Amino acid sequence: MNIYDIAKEAGVSPSTVSRVLNNRDNVKKGTREKVLQVIEGKAYKPNLLARSLSVGVSRNIAFLAPDIENPFFSKILHGISDCAIEKDYNVFMFGTDENTEREHKILENLKPEMMMGLIITPVSERDENTVEWLKRFEQQGIPIVLVDRDIRGCKFDGVFSNDEESACEAVECLIEEGHKKIGVITGPETSKPGHDRCAGYKRALKKHNIEINENYIVRGGFKEEGAYRAMKALMEQKEPPTAVFSCNNMTTLGCLRYMQEKGMKLTRDISMVCFDEIKELEYTDIHLTSVARPIYEMGYEAMHILEKRYEDKEKRGSDRYIIRRHIVNPYLVKRGSEKYLQF
Repeated sequence: MNIYDIAKEAGVSPSTVSRVLNNRDNVKKGTREKVLQVIEGKAYKPNLLARSLSVGVSRNIAFLAPDIENPFFSKILHGISDCAIEKDYNVFMFGTDENTEREHKILENLKPEMMMGLIITPVSERDENTVEWLKRFEQQGIPIVLVDRDIRGCKFDGVFSNDEESACEAVECLIEEGHKKIGVITGPETSKPGHDRCAGYKRALKKHNIEINENYIVRGGFKEEGAYRAMKALMEQKEPPTAVFSCNNMTTLGCLRYMQEKGMKLTRDISMVCFDEIKELEYTDIHLTSVARPIYEMGYEAMHILEKRYEDKEKRGSDRYIIRRHIVNPYLVKRGSEKYLQF
């Protein structure tokens, strides 16, 4: 028997049978019992694939991430997957490699019948092609949830963090230790985290009446190799900074690589504060002051918001009544790398 046979014998719609199979709340007790009696009488044993095919709806969730080598996005995926498995969804991850053309290609190849929802960390906050694709998916009934990065001028659901405020606090931590020559290695200007964290850096300097030196602002692009070159450019100036704020975990790795090659030591040769933790450093003698975020929870919440969209659709039809945008507040973990010991 398929889901249509059960619906016909129980005198209900196939979607009602689907809600009973998925243990949804919005089914009357009598209707649920009637469907379950038919199922028990026919020894029906559903599986995920057959269930998806029988109702013509995929149980797949697509997740587009800009850097699949970055542990940050692995942890986001962990949160998404844990929430998804509780609801019997399948999650597929695609890497865009911080490349808008690659992002467009993946979006072009994703078909509405292949997925039930899309979670995305967009490469750029202002790419018109990506916006058009996402709007088209929503019009076709595929809900979109952004995670970590927003899109300017659009009202998609999403989970984000208060990056500017957190970056400001991180740089103030260096200023309070006596630093005035502070460099920053930034992310892409086209991403909200990229310019928000740079804005937080500038805000901290202005707040403490420290002149902004444009030579101390170098773009690393949220990539290890770019950050390595940026750190080299900072430290090989005639008057290098005494401290550096690195704007993400991969940026920090590029900085540490340069320091290791040059035999530099934290607080002896340079002070540093970074955005996002690097768990592996727990097993080394490198103790970095970092801006920490509940990354796993951000992924879990993104999938939870997606599930809420499905519930809204079942209760209210195709109309969308609520836009859900969840903001987390990062926090600073001091480990001593902000100290101003030599100078």
